[in-house]
Amino acid sequence: MVKKPVTPWELKYKYALGAWSTILKGFMYEIRERHGAAEALEIYKMFNKRYDRIKNMTNDIKDAFNIEGNDAETIEKWYDIWWELGGAEFTWFERSKTSVKQRISKRPFKTDPIDINEWDLIFGNIVVKTINPKATIKRPKGMCAGDPYCEFVYKIKE
Repeated sequence: MVKKPVTPWELKYKYALGAWSTILKGFMYEIRERHGAAEALEIYKMFNKRYDRIKNMTNDIKDAFNIEGNDAETIEKWYDIWWELGGAEFTWFERSKTSVKQRISKRPFKTDPIDINEWDLIFGNIVVKTINPKATIKRPKGMCAGDPYCEFVYKIKE
């Protein structure tokens, strides 16, 4: 009987994260190249919504880490885990029950063509609406839009 090789968890993580970001960007770039940026973003939006992919993933992370609630601090806790899983470098500021603001200085999913930079808001809107249907996300600055860092503001409408 052949002994099964042991693959270190670090390598599995690096492979999975690298594969995911490469596939995401690869499909976005190819669709953009052939059909334009608007079509690439529309297909990305449809893909994320089909079978509630992002909604289910959001709830899986909430369940796995026992995140409860639906205020802005809950969104902050969820993103703490998401960015840590993704290998991003980030800081939080302006925290309250109804609003949180973050700055990201390193992102593994950064896309280069500026005309598809709205992809992260498509993803983020699904995440925050899953946590609280009254939540909003804005991105005043974005690395994908050519800025030196990303800045996100998450708010709960009153």
